Amino acid sequence: MELVVVIMMIILLMVAAVSLKMTQSGAPFPYQKKNALFTEPERAFMLKLEHAVGDQYRIVNRVRLSDLVTVRTGTDKRSEQNAKVKAASKMLDFVLIDRNTLEPIAAIDLVNMESKTGYKTKQDWFVKGALDTVNLPHIRIKLKAGYKSSEIRECLASKIKNQQLSPLNVRKVKPKGLTRPIGNMLTKHINEQADRAAVA
Repeated sequence: MELVVVIMMIILLMVAAVSLKMTQSGAPFPYQKKNALFTEPERAFMLKLEHAVGDQYRIVNRVRLSDLVTVRTGTDKRSEQNAKVKAASKMLDFVLIDRNTLEPIAAIDLVNMESKTGYKTKQDWFVKGALDTVNLPHIRIKLKAGYKSSEIRECLASKIKNQQLSPLNVRKVKPKGLTRPIGNMLTKHINEQADRAAVA
């Protein structure tokens, strides 16, 4: 009986020790909140991109290729599984989507030639092939300081064939008739003219 109690105490002590260690190390969730969702170059580009497309498109960032394409019906199981795994492992930096229908319009990747690792310096043939197959433009833009929104806009316009970029900051305004005060003034003026003519 005493042996069972001793064994139980040892087990409890071991569990307590493991729990304490996990708590101190922050496991199983050793995380802290990031201060920013974008790196500074990404943030600067995002702001320019927003200005370049105006209110015609929405911008979504860090989109998986598998969110943009799906495997064709009739593909054999093995090929389908391989295609899904590959597509799920590929990430696009930004995607332009139609503001109303939310249909994908174009995928954008930033290319950083100056980083030590060379971020996306070589075009990914799988990403390009998949996007070409579904007729979705894949736009690669070299990351650099001092981009102007107009430069980005020109680049987008040259790549987006089917969707013409609408003029920036131009909204359709419905023509209005005369407002009530002016209408009343005109009516009064016409009546006065008629009275004068009648007196004459």
